[in-house]
Amino acid sequence: MGRIALIPEGLENISDYLDDLGVPDNYMEDYSVLGIVVDRYQQSLELLTNADFTVERLRVGALVGLGDPGALGRLLKLLQTHHISCNYKDIAEPFYQS
Repeated sequence: MGRIALIPEGLENISDYLDDLGVPDNYMEDYSVLGIVVDRYQQSLELLTNADFTVERLRVGALVGLGDPGALGRLLKLLQTHHISCNYKDIAEPFYQS
């Protein structure tokens, strides 16, 4: 179905993560990448893996597979249930043109 970015809170260089995703060099509009920023990144990876989510670890951050339309809701609920602070947002802010 799709994938969503998972990155640790306080990541200093978000552009490293976005570079790994292959952000296009030229674009005409604002570029957006939706992602989930978590306060306990390693624990989040373990929880998601144990809950049978497909987790692809990158040099910086990870991509989590969303196999069906309800997967994002289950993912967020799992993080909430384990008291992991998460923020679902556009993580491509460094690329916005002024």
